[in-house]
Amino acid sequence: MSFIILILIIILLYAVLTKYSSMHKVILMTVFVLSMTTAFLIYGINIFKGSDTFVLLNTEMNLTVFVYACIIWFAADILVIFKIVKNYRKYIEVNS
Repeated sequence: MSFIILILIIILLYAVLTKYSSMHKVILMTVFVLSMTTAFLIYGINIFKGSDTFVLLNTEMNLTVFVYACIIWFAADILVIFKIVKNYRKYIEVNS
């Protein structure tokens, strides 16, 4: 699971540091970022159907902690999306 989190962090860093030349790329990356978080949320909900705890990085979480973690993750996604849009606007401003 920690390998997946490392990949997620790399993808989010790539999303923040990339210059976007078209609105299609911005929309695609936004959907991709939000879909990863949504997939984690759905996976966690499925885990909680059969168990009372969710293990992430050798740490057991109950449902409340999992919900807080997902809220923080969605907040981080919103910050990444704002940065993606900002990079797109800068690219358009410089190249127009």
